[in-house]
Amino acid sequence: MTFKIRMIAAITASLGLTAVLGGAAHAQFVATADKPISYVADTMDADNSRHVVTFSGRVQFLQDDSRLNADGVRVNYAQNPATGKWDEVSTVEATGNVYYVVGDQVMTGGKAVYTKSTDTLVLSGDVVLKQGQNVMQGNRLVYNVGAGKSSMDGAPTGGSKGRVRGVFYPESQPAKKKP
Repeated sequence: MTFKIRMIAAITASLGLTAVLGGAAHAQFVATADKPISYVADTMDADNSRHVVTFSGRVQFLQDDSRLNADGVRVNYAQNPATGKWDEVSTVEATGNVYYVVGDQVMTGGKAVYTKSTDTLVLSGDVVLKQGQNVMQGNRLVYNVGAGKSSMDGAPTGGSKGRVRGVFYPESQPAKKKP
């Protein structure tokens, strides 16, 4: 299974969340430079002195067959050591009603933050991962890309009420032909 989030063409990092939804599960944060990205938002503000672009109000990014919706998306840039230009994405933060869909795969939460320097994606706030009938829920998903490790917390702040939950349906196997 593959979850794909494609937010900004300049994002060159990719990550796979293996075993988030079981043995066949796989999630990615991907931007492909060869596919155009379109966006809509109520406002877009670029602050060149702070190297930040902020999209707010019913934000939607579309690329290929992927869609990301959120109340706001903020992209922070770092200086490219090779060129000296401020064109390297350092963090991407989607906040408020984060919803990502591609095909029958959906990921939702209150906030998603990708940090390039640590190669980490954190999705928090009533996290729900779905593919078809398979569902996994928790309060926070943390994925370290380089290490290939992910974890889902029910109550990451130490509370006792949250738990990680999931329902997985086995894949149906084709019936064997009788001799």
